[in-house]
Amino acid sequence: MTASSAFPAPPFHLRLIEDARPVLDQYGLLLAGGYALLAHGCTSRPVDDLTFATGGEAPLAEIGAALVEAFGSTGLSAEVCEAGPRIGRVVVGDEITGQSCEVALLREPLRDHPADIGPCRVLGLDDAVGLKVRALQDRGLPRDFADVASVSGLYSFRLLEQLGARYDDEWRVEDLVERLETVDLLADEAFGGLDEEGVAAVRRFAYAWAEDIKLRRVDDGDAEFDLDVPDVD
Repeated sequence: MTASSAFPAPPFHLRLIEDARPVLDQYGLLLAGGYALLAHGCTSRPVDDLTFATGGEAPLAEIGAALVEAFGSTGLSAEVCEAGPRIGRVVVGDEITGQSCEVALLREPLRDHPADIGPCRVLGLDDAVGLKVRALQDRGLPRDFADVASVSGLYSFRLLEQLGARYDDEWRVEDLVERLETVDLLADEAFGGLDEEGVAAVRRFAYAWAEDIKLRRVDDGDAEFDLDVPDVD
């Protein structure tokens, strides 16, 4: 059994990884996002898209164009829909089956050694977690909360903050607290793949982290932090 066939991802996603392999190797692209945490054994939630990260200098527009060519050579349709300095996106689809997937590209100051534990090379765990913490602060999607909560037994709150700050030049712990408190705005149904207790555990994690930060800030003499953190029913 190959690593690809054993990896718990939909066949279409595994096909995309195989089709993209020459580009992944050429540009040093590593599997990131939810699949990276899944490869490290931290989560088992379903993942809807593919994310790759690189520490290389090649323009993401160039990498995106190379992916479009690679996917096109195997009969898929693909187009670059974003190509910025640090973020790129390619949308790829199979016109026969109707399947489609977004492929996100990230350029980041990666620090860990890649791991050979998936269908392709994967981000080291610290890099994968740090990028997820940044995503939690930036956008706060249910999957971001769930993914970061999945590593709560491996990392302290302080270390999670340090890892997230690696990838955000404007990192502010105050912004993180505000984001953590938005967990109340997310419907249980939005946490795909988690049962009722799993969702409650994610909420408890977010509340505990926010409270920990507030207590630390008060200890440091910052009286502006509100300690009113809600309980989980």
